[in-house]
Amino acid sequence: MPQPPKSSATAAQNFISSVAADCPEGLLAAARGKGRINLLVVRASAALPMEAAFNAYQAGIANPILVGEGAAIRVEAEKLGWDLSGITIIEATGEKEAALISAGLLRDSLKDGAVQAIGAVMKGQLHTDVFMAALLNREIGLRIGNRLVHVFAIYPPDSSAGPILVSDAAVNVQPDEKTQNQSMIEMCALAKKLGQARPKLAILSATETPIESMPASITAHERAKWAAENISEIEVSGPLSFDLALSDKAVQTKGVEGDMVAGQANCLLVPDIVSGNILYKALVYLGGGCAAGIVLGGAVPVLLTSRADPPQARLASIALAAVAQD
Repeated sequence: MPQPPKSSATAAQNFISSVAADCPEGLLAAARGKGRINLLVVRASAALPMEAAFNAYQAGIANPILVGEGAAIRVEAEKLGWDLSGITIIEATGEKEAALISAGLLRDSLKDGAVQAIGAVMKGQLHTDVFMAALLNREIGLRIGNRLVHVFAIYPPDSSAGPILVSDAAVNVQPDEKTQNQSMIEMCALAKKLGQARPKLAILSATETPIESMPASITAHERAKWAAENISEIEVSGPLSFDLALSDKAVQTKGVEGDMVAGQANCLLVPDIVSGNILYKALVYLGGGCAAGIVLGGAVPVLLTSRADPPQARLASIALAAVAQD
């Protein structure tokens, strides 16, 4: 019996994009327009955070403040060919000490009249729970009364089209009403800073009509109504299925009329972290997108970098944090 031809890749692998996404030049230009931010790198003493800090310094968008084991920081800098003259290095040993010292630096920078204002905080070589526990201590001042939410700005390979913003795909597991409202506020404000004068916000569900058998569609309808009443200078629609949010062809095929967002959305609110995480990774791995991600809602943006993030995505995240500043 003849055997089916062997393939070097699975069907799933055939969907993976081979595009190597670059950090968009337009995003870097917008960040440079804000001037270099003071970027606090918490436990910088490893290859990935040092590479990210170096690239941001070279791109002219950040002045890194490197917290961690000084000897290891200098070894990594030498590998990169980075002359650390003029770069602030603050000695700290281990995850907890680096996190606590960094949190103290942030607290001092947020005081009125502080000499050195920190513009963003980036996680280096330490666990997220240690990092966030130190920053979220109420004495530090990162919390300013808002819910903290994560926003991805995902740029397509042709970045001239501008990004799609996705929230919340990395922090809040089951966001409640107030958290989703904060996500929409932060996402639309960031979209405006990125040049989208009137953001088009789609509240995603699996259907374009609210139906009782799908509670997420009812919630999407409620969130859309709240956004329309409380966020100025935007267009909003929900519930919308993913295809109707982005595809003009789907809009025409399904005969959707009079919806200012359908087929043109540039901001997407997802119902939970699972759907958001899958969506952003699909846009990256299948669509070849460059994903810049930051935590908003606090006194300064926070960057939760991942070991899986390519260098260009880490650079884009730092640039996004610079743009996000008030």
